[in-house]
Amino acid sequence: MKNIKNYFITTILLLLSGFTPLFAHPGHGTTEGHSLIHYLSEPMHAMVLAAVIIMIASSVTWFMLRKRKKETVEA
Repeated sequence: MKNIKNYFITTILLLLSGFTPLFAHPGHGTTEGHSLIHYLSEPMHAMVLAAVIIMIASSVTWFMLRKRKKETVEA
C-alpha cells in the first residue's frame, strides 16, 4: 500500500516538473502565459490537467473499492 502511494506521488511530481519546461516557448497560446485561463483553455495544458484528474479519480475509486471489499469481508 505504501509503495503504491509513493509510486503515485513520484509519478505526479515527475509529470509536473519534467514536462513544464519542454512546453515553454514564445508565442505559446493566445492568452497571457501565466494566468489561470491560460492553463484551463490551452489544449496542451488542458490535456495534462485532464490526465492528472483522471489519475486522481481512478486512484480514489480504487482505494474506495478496496476499502469496501475489506469491510465486506470483515463483516
